[in-house]
Order: sequence, then C-alpha cells, then structure tokens
Amino acid sequence: MNNEDVLDKPGTTVLETGQGRSFWLMGEFYAIKTTAEQTGGAYSITEVESFPGNGPPPHIHHREDECIYIVEGAFSIILAERVVDAADGDFVRIPKGTPHTYKNVGAIPGKMLVILSPGGLEQLWADLGQPGSLSETPKNDDPSTLNRLLTLAPKYQLEICS
Repeated sequence: MNNEDVLDKPGTTVLETGQGRSFWLMGEFYAIKTTAEQTGGAYSITEVESFPGNGPPPHIHHREDECIYIVEGAFSIILAERVVDAADGDFVRIPKGTPHTYKNVGAIPGKMLVILSPGGLEQLWADLGQPGSLSETPKNDDPSTLNRLLTLAPKYQLEICS
C-alpha cells in the first residue's frame, strides 16, 4: 500500500497545527483532532494552546481517563495532592476519579495534546467555546461560560471542584 492509498482510505485524517474543529475557551485555544464519533467512542484527541497563567478549574472526570502530552511549554499539573512539573515531551496519565488541573507556568504559550478515553468530553468543550482560529487574538470568554460549565458538567460526568 503506498501513501496515496492510505490517504484515500475512509476515516483517514491529516490535520496541521491548529487545524480541526477549533474554538477559544477560558482563554485557551482548542483544536479537536479526532472525536469520539470518529473513533467509535474509544477516544478523542484535542490540541490545546495554553497561555501563561492559564489552566482549567480543578475537576474530576468520572467517566474517562485523561492523558496529557506536553508538546512544548512548561506546566504545573496537580494530581490530587501531588504537583508535577511537566515540560516538552513529558507525558502524564490521569486515571478517572482523580482530582486534577494544570497551569501554564511558562512565560510563553505552551502546547499539549489531551487524549480522553473513552471520548465524548470534547463535545462539552465545543459547546462552551467560541469558534475561532489560532491566528486570531485570544477571545475573552462570555461571562456566562463558568455558569454554563457548571450546568453542563454533570451530563458529561465531570465534577468541578471548589
């Protein structure tokens, strides 16, 4: 099988940096690379561009494991009571049920791949985010974003910690 045959195979996807269904959410840029729908529910992969000082509120996934692969940048990842410093090339697997969050602790934007298994949570991010591209100035969230997150989270078996 040559390369052209592979690219013609149904379901094959080729996306460059920042490509995919993309949007701004809570000061970060998300580009969904593959969805649960495309993988029979098995997993989803999302590229996240995180800006200095940014990160999501502490939370717990009750349905999926989360893996974070740091493409570039410096992050502090909190796993329950443990703090892990992660940078270029580091990988962190977060089993479901583990309280966690991350923060870009670098002076420049960082990039990570977020893999969720099973997939599906990427739809929550898409529902909350504002469509956009990486070449745009970061969009400020609608003030209602956090309230919408708190309302939608139980549907996705996601718990936002206080």
